[in-house]
Amino acid sequence: MNRKYLSFEIKSIDEEEGIFEGYASTFTKTPDAYGDVVDKGAFAKTIKEQAGNIKILWNHNSDEPLGIPIELREDDTGLYVKGKLTLAVQRAREILALMKDGVVNTMSIGFRTITESTVGGVNHLKELRLFDVSPVTFAANNTAVILGAKSLEDIETELERLQALVRQGKDQEPDTSTPDTETDTGAAELEATLDGIQNEIDGFDAAEAGARLEAAIARAGG
Repeated sequence: MNRKYLSFEIKSIDEEEGIFEGYASTFTKTPDAYGDVVDKGAFAKTIKEQAGNIKILWNHNSDEPLGIPIELREDDTGLYVKGKLTLAVQRAREILALMKDGVVNTMSIGFRTITESTVGGVNHLKELRLFDVSPVTFAANNTAVILGAKSLEDIETELERLQALVRQGKDQEPDTSTPDTETDTGAAELEATLDGIQNEIDGFDAAEAGARLEAAIARAGG
């Protein structure tokens, strides 16, 4: 299951009923951090067929359900959600208070890609199966655009890609225009990144690991 994060502009909160409104995903022509664009219509089928099974969780943790969406729909902006938190649950009351104070202002969708296509080097997500909409503590980058957070399988794929870059660098003839100390430092940084992420694969923070991998790959020229 994949996730995407969005700085969540809360439109309104009803503290007595535990209801909040806002957007859990937005449609944009600008690719996110992983080269994806969510196309309008991507949620239409899952809303129609799966709406009763979609939950509101805390940090995507199925052991901490908070409530259910009482309204999910697409408009020109994105995936609008009106959620009702179960105020008999202490955690739900806590999250509502944190949302009101702006401490928790990021939402994430848990989904599986059903249909996608690449147009001009940009990956367009055409149809998604939605599992949950979750308030989360942190996103990979707390901006007003959707940011991807890779699943464990995706992180391992990126890790293999980075390992291949390191191996390729070791096999190539040294660049005489680059001082040896600079080359050695870059290689050491990449290997340290690899070692650190590999050690954290079990129980890792997906958003943080994904961001670190992207940065390392960018430094490696991948």
